[in-house]
Amino acid sequence: MTDVGDGNDYTANTSSVMSEAVGSFPSVTGVTSVTSTPNPSFGDSCECGKNSYTLQLNSSFFSSAACKGESNCDGWEQFVYENPTGSSKGSLFIQDWLIPANLTGSIKCPKGGGWESADGGCVQNSPNSVSIPNVAIANLGELTETGEASSSGDSIYLAVGSTVYGMKNVQSGAITDLYANWKGAEFNVVGNAGGSIAEFNSGSSITVSLQTDTGNTAAPACTGDSGTTGESSNLSFVAAPSNPTKLTYPSILFKESNVSGGGTASCDAVAAN
Repeated sequence: MTDVGDGNDYTANTSSVMSEAVGSFPSVTGVTSVTSTPNPSFGDSCECGKNSYTLQLNSSFFSSAACKGESNCDGWEQFVYENPTGSSKGSLFIQDWLIPANLTGSIKCPKGGGWESADGGCVQNSPNSVSIPNVAIANLGELTETGEASSSGDSIYLAVGSTVYGMKNVQSGAITDLYANWKGAEFNVVGNAGGSIAEFNSGSSITVSLQTDTGNTAAPACTGDSGTTGESSNLSFVAAPSNPTKLTYPSILFKESNVSGGGTASCDAVAAN
């Protein structure tokens, strides 16, 4: 069994530009605890500890005007909910990247604009963020994360049951111009920063749903081994649920678990109603 994350993930890929993506967990069984632990391949810079995890709704890599002519440069945008260890409040924010194309080599960061050098590329967090109460991993099934991209601004929301937190236009849409290029998305629960691993208790299984709003009803492509985040978990892909439900937007659906005997890994691509 291979851990989910660090590139090993399903992504929803569309032929038209999406304006919104919605990630949720329609089925969660056996999940009682999680601990973010360091991944030796990345060092020990994670926000590690009990009940520490992130929800990440990430774009695929894309050509961005923010590269300002820098060759070998792509844009990347992450809609993040960061749940810290202890009782501190969680945080909703967007993290923007300019990265070396194909993750090889390095690039120079544009002058001004808030970019800082990191991992061979450039990074900045949204100028605004939203603090929310810490959410225990046992409540994972209550969480729905939404990311929106438009020319007027990018927005992030997290629903915890019927309560919705978030902020419209948490940042300018011009930072990476995702709104003009968003054709691939990844959603999952993984470790908290620094390439860390979210270690779930044994007997954990979750189903992941990711909707993509492109204005049409055609099912997206579900592509394996195409994730973009460096963080991961100790869960592995198993057989996708049968007879997936059609949702508001075209979607993908897959299941991951650390219980043996879950069948051959697969992903459902589902058209919208």
